[in-house]
Amino acid sequence: MGAKLAVCSAQMRHRFRPALPFLTVLLLCLLGSGCRRTDARPTTPAPVVETQEMRLDREADAFFAGPIRTFEVSFATNALESLRVDPRKAVPATVRVGTNVFDSVSVHVKGSAGSTRSIDDNPALTLNFGRFKSGQHAFGLHKLHLNNSVQDPSRMNELVASTLYRRAGIPTARATQALVKLNGRDLGVYVVKEGYDKAFVRRNFPEDPKGDGNLYDGGFVRDIDQDLTREVGKGTNDFADLKKLRAAANEPPATRAAALEAILDTDHFLSYCAFQSINDDWDGYPRNRNNYRLYRDPVKNRFRFIPHGMDQLYANPSQALEPGWNGIVSQRFFELPGTRDRLLDRITQISNRYFTPDALTNILDTATLRLNTVLTNRSEPERQEILAHIRGLRGRLLERTIQIPLQMEMRPRPVKFDANGEMVVGGWLPRPDTGNGVAEIINLPNGPRAFHLVARSPATVAGFRAPMRLPAGSYVLSGRFKTAGLQPFSDPRGTGAGIRIGGGGRTNVLSGDTDWTVVQFPIELPEARDLEWVAEIRADAGEAWIEMNSLRLKRK
Repeated sequence: MGAKLAVCSAQMRHRFRPALPFLTVLLLCLLGSGCRRTDARPTTPAPVVETQEMRLDREADAFFAGPIRTFEVSFATNALESLRVDPRKAVPATVRVGTNVFDSVSVHVKGSAGSTRSIDDNPALTLNFGRFKSGQHAFGLHKLHLNNSVQDPSRMNELVASTLYRRAGIPTARATQALVKLNGRDLGVYVVKEGYDKAFVRRNFPEDPKGDGNLYDGGFVRDIDQDLTREVGKGTNDFADLKKLRAAANEPPATRAAALEAILDTDHFLSYCAFQSINDDWDGYPRNRNNYRLYRDPVKNRFRFIPHGMDQLYANPSQALEPGWNGIVSQRFFELPGTRDRLLDRITQISNRYFTPDALTNILDTATLRLNTVLTNRSEPERQEILAHIRGLRGRLLERTIQIPLQMEMRPRPVKFDANGEMVVGGWLPRPDTGNGVAEIINLPNGPRAFHLVARSPATVAGFRAPMRLPAGSYVLSGRFKTAGLQPFSDPRGTGAGIRIGGGGRTNVLSGDTDWTVVQFPIELPEARDLEWVAEIRADAGEAWIEMNSLRLKRK
């Protein structure tokens, strides 16, 4: 047994002997200077040297997130007289903000129709700290605006909107509030906005760190068919890029999409227009050709619209999401196939992510808490008035978050006909318009579901409505109606029970007591359009039933 063990041990030593040189080499490699040690300490990164631009950005961030400040603007007598004669001509002023004193600040009166006030009233002012004194800046800013906010008594619209835009990646000026004094006169609470200059371009467009791209001021109700004022840019100011945008917008529909895509950041434009709709910004570029900047980056050579002058927002929580487009670019863009559906999809995406009750409440609560630190030192009537306007804004914003999805439920859908050229019309919503009416859905005794309309008082209008997008053509909408004791009244829209389209009248009439009767409404559309079908009663008393599945549209 012992001999066998000795032989086995010798064999094992023999078998493992070839591995010994490899293990030796491996051990020497691990211990030698030529192999990297696994316990070596990581190299300490070199400290970041703060540049002038980085310091200014940090100061600007702190200014807009920090406490409310008081701007004391002082003019010499001759400068004040100059502003009385020519408010737009800049004059030197001294600006004191706390312990900071800035001299030789360029100041002029700003504003357009509705917001312009004289220098002896409560004027809106543009302050340029480096125009008369090279290199001077305040709180990281070379240029800022003191807005009198006469069209926004809450002083919150600019702040809320700019916060939402920037969260969604759409550059615009930051905003906060301030107290303003002019030659000792207390002007009250103003809104402060950063200016549009090279620093703004550098901060918001990383692809253009030197601010070489053209930045145009849209001015007052001026469109791209005019030579806009260039505020930032390098090279000859010949409006060549603006002319390309005009030409692209004027292309025939077949080639317009590709032409616009080459000169316009269309995805950015879609988000911009979606926010304009969400915010009910009636005075922006898409709806009124006003209050905008237009930037063309020098890398991709494509334009982006920048929202501006956002003091008149959120007035109507029920405002339509497609209110009509008057800007050349918005008008021509939304004429292209599919763009309207893309807009509504983008509105849904943006509102679900950014325009939510929690987000809006947090923005307003944070801003109100900061503003209230200075309002406590104002007169109580002034404080209560501003806070009341803020509460009103909060209510309208929250109502808007409800109205947007409701409008989406009413969104017109493209029609789909069967092989016989027919379709059942769906998407009906109740609309008891006037009087004491009932508009409900019930199950009939024999099973079908039906609209049930009741007039419980004189001059009652009640019905159901269904939005639809129809291409050009000839159509007939029909449905089975039944009435009981229906006492009609007549007006230009129609009489008794019947079918029509929203905004129009009808000649089909049912009244009194009738058994199931087919009612028809023919329509000719020379071009595609959105419309709203209306199945209704106009009566002083009585009721009607409409079989839901019988409401069918036939294409001739």
